[in-house]
Amino acid sequence: MPSNAEFNLKRLAKTKLPIEFVREHAGEWDHQAWLEFCSSLEEKGYTPIDLDQVGLLLEQKKVEYWAERNSK
Repeated sequence: MPSNAEFNLKRLAKTKLPIEFVREHAGEWDHQAWLEFCSSLEEKGYTPIDLDQVGLLLEQKKVEYWAERNSK
């Protein structure tokens, strides 16, 4: 059975929140933006969650974002 953190990560991955964050920041963000995103996850009920895994999810979405932008 997955832990609550794993469950919340899977829930998050099924939403548009990660790609919306990447798009809002045009594929680049600073540490403050990252902290604000993490804080918003807590406010939206996605905790506990492994923030390292959230970072990897955002990096994956960033790759998708740049691939989409560069294909146009």
